[in-house]
Amino acid sequence: MSVPEVAPQNLAVRLAASSFVLAAGSALSSLVAFFTFVAVTRGLGPDAYGHITAATAFLFIPAVLAESGLSLAVVRQISAAPERTEYAMRASVPIRSLVSLAAIGAALGIGLALPLPDQTKVAIAIFALGSLFTLLTVNLLPVLQAQLRMHWAVAANLVGRIAALGLTIAALAAGLGFKSVVAAQVVGLGITFLLHAVVVSRLVSLRPIVDKAYWKSLLTGSIVLGVAIALSQAYFRIDALLLALIRSAHEVGLYGAAYKFIEMAGLVSVAFQTAVFPPLTRFVATGDERARRLTQNAFDVMVAAAAPLAVGMLVFATPIVVATAGDDFREGADALRLLAPYVLFAFANALFFTLLAAAGRDRRLLTVAGAALTANVALNVTFIPLYGFRGAAVVSVATEALILLAFLPAVRRRGLLPDPSYVVVVAGAAVAMAVVGLTVPGPAAFAMAAASAVYAFVLLSLPGTARDIVRAQLVPAIREYVGRARA
Repeated sequence: MSVPEVAPQNLAVRLAASSFVLAAGSALSSLVAFFTFVAVTRGLGPDAYGHITAATAFLFIPAVLAESGLSLAVVRQISAAPERTEYAMRASVPIRSLVSLAAIGAALGIGLALPLPDQTKVAIAIFALGSLFTLLTVNLLPVLQAQLRMHWAVAANLVGRIAALGLTIAALAAGLGFKSVVAAQVVGLGITFLLHAVVVSRLVSLRPIVDKAYWKSLLTGSIVLGVAIALSQAYFRIDALLLALIRSAHEVGLYGAAYKFIEMAGLVSVAFQTAVFPPLTRFVATGDERARRLTQNAFDVMVAAAAPLAVGMLVFATPIVVATAGDDFREGADALRLLAPYVLFAFANALFFTLLAAAGRDRRLLTVAGAALTANVALNVTFIPLYGFRGAAVVSVATEALILLAFLPAVRRRGLLPDPSYVVVVAGAAVAMAVVGLTVPGPAAFAMAAASAVYAFVLLSLPGTARDIVRAQLVPAIREYVGRARA
């Protein structure tokens, strides 16, 4: 089965529609995950949540190593040659599933052997199955991503998260304890995987093909990119693991409560990356002039999305943490304030990573990722013993800033470095948001809503990408989706 070509005149609308659906779906999924986070932190407290944070941080690392860029490599293949979609899926899913199973099995053995608290090891043992479900789900995503059908993935993720939330609340209400709460998350991931399998099997055949030549080509062709992705993702959670090894579970819990909002913000950038990567790959591969325009628009949108998140974390850190996790986590607000700039750097880096991956600059990505992980570990080992979770927060921000500086020359050499002039418009809206947030009297929720409204009003009132996209692309895209739904 081949992927239908998208007419050039319809690409902007299709891409805007796909991005909107992904963003809206990610927002809903984040909301459900947010309520699950609230239930777990309030139901278990900082120490138990610290064990969960340490376990998920540990399993995150072998999971991204197992993925090894295979998903992105498959997407890159079928985006460049849509007629190869079904064969690529049937040939790639078996080898990727075997790699996933081997990696999680090895991780489980290593995790149980590490000098971690017993409760952390219990969480690792249970979460290992959930990590396997996650990897198997990722194995199915390339066809949905390349065909701009990610709304199915959004729906499946949402259903899985709702199931996990319901089971978590039920486990806490029944007093079933720590293990049951962890198991609830695993069941939700299992449901997500099953739904993905049903949807993808209706689009392409998943009957496995044993093609050793293809497997070798896929593995060797993705190894550099895969290691780059693995290293760049590993440092994303290595701080929590180092905290668990060096400091108490209580501190890990405080840091995990703050970092949860970084993870939720990251879903926005991931959604946009997912939508942009296939067309960007085609444009870069064919030398299409639209690559530069797409990169510029993507940069402007990413900056516009990151700014209010960073301002909110900076201005409202304490009420956010206390209102969600509870007063026992109040001290964790320090980490959230320190992490606020992280969002700005991370969103820009997500775009540049996607751009360089689309351009095939895998070795550059590997060099940057390796240097970032080395610097991150060295800085964390130095500052965590001295400053605890606050030191880990500062190191995370510093690492993202260093990655951005390393990406800029490579992007400039491709002739695709975005014009930063729109940053001035976004900065103006962000300043207005901060002023309102700091001066409006009354409950923090009211001040946050007012500040967000002011940001949106200022941004959409000023000329630039956000206003143009809403008028020229987003509104027609929504109308198109509504029309399809009615039909």
